[in-house]
Amino acid sequence: MNDPPLVDSHLDLAENVTLFGRDLTTSVAEIRKAEKRTSGQATVSLPELERGGIAVAVATVTAGFLAEDVGEDFEPRSAIYRTPEEAEAQALAQIGVYEGWEEQGLIRIIRSAGDLDHHLRLWQEDCKPGIVMLMEGADPILRVSDLPAWWERGVRMIGLTFGDTKYGNGVAGGSPDFREGGLTPEGVELLGQMAEMGFIWDVSHLAEDGIWQGLDLNVPRVCASHANARSLTPTDRHLSDEVIRAVAERDGMIGLVLYNGFLEPRWRRGGPVTVTLAEHLRRHAEYIGNLVGWGHVGIGSDLDGGFGFEESPEEIDTVADLRRVGDAVPAEARDAVPGANWLAFLRNSLP
Repeated sequence: MNDPPLVDSHLDLAENVTLFGRDLTTSVAEIRKAEKRTSGQATVSLPELERGGIAVAVATVTAGFLAEDVGEDFEPRSAIYRTPEEAEAQALAQIGVYEGWEEQGLIRIIRSAGDLDHHLRLWQEDCKPGIVMLMEGADPILRVSDLPAWWERGVRMIGLTFGDTKYGNGVAGGSPDFREGGLTPEGVELLGQMAEMGFIWDVSHLAEDGIWQGLDLNVPRVCASHANARSLTPTDRHLSDEVIRAVAERDGMIGLVLYNGFLEPRWRRGGPVTVTLAEHLRRHAEYIGNLVGWGHVGIGSDLDGGFGFEESPEEIDTVADLRRVGDAVPAEARDAVPGANWLAFLRNSLP
């Protein structure tokens, strides 16, 4: 492997297996052939991560979808949770997927900075992806006192919300009408324990009031695994300039999402816009890079995280095309943004 390693800071790998029945050990072409979908076509599989040189993926552990948020008719219904215990069970099943893949030699789970460096040496020879587990939405954590058990299972990053959770108010997919409301008392307690134990805090999907509450607690390891610039995509799902600056001031990272509607609002409204990395991702990357420096910009593609091939930039057929992100940033940032920035952040943040 002669190309530098890539990092994608947000992929819903196990969720696609446990909730939507995809076999990510096969090729994307095989998944598409089996599903015969005309929208939301697959872009991610383990072979594609290998082919594309994605050395590290931040891979999610989720509760599924809260019945109150999606309705009882949501399909598949097995993806719905109604109780904290159901949320916990969904997340544990997803961790089981990652552990199973590791046992089969398909991935390596990264739990420490030492693991990361050891993995990268092996990756040069075998191209197997390493994963860092991110809990997206903390409903599976029944009690703050359960945090050590999740740490033992390998979770190293936590975002407190997707929609609303017992820990705070979430923004889900985003709205132009900005939500008020932040962390609950349990959310403040959870963040404090996360900071003490060494977890990385992901601010994605949290209402901005909650982000500021957490930042005021001086949590030492902070990132946005998948978010864009609100100034260019004006919804509460994305980050204000002030939050971007605050994350960067704490040596944090921002992973840019590749969903067309998050890169170009006119596409989401059905306008005749062809979204590209070269134009639309470049705008977000340059905006954040010029605001806080290129050392805080990375990829958090979220491919297959509720959108697929048809909803992705023109240059992206599968996740193996992520290296083309380098063509959308200045020459001096072409190694940093696709991988080196996230690797530096993980080395400094993992135990």
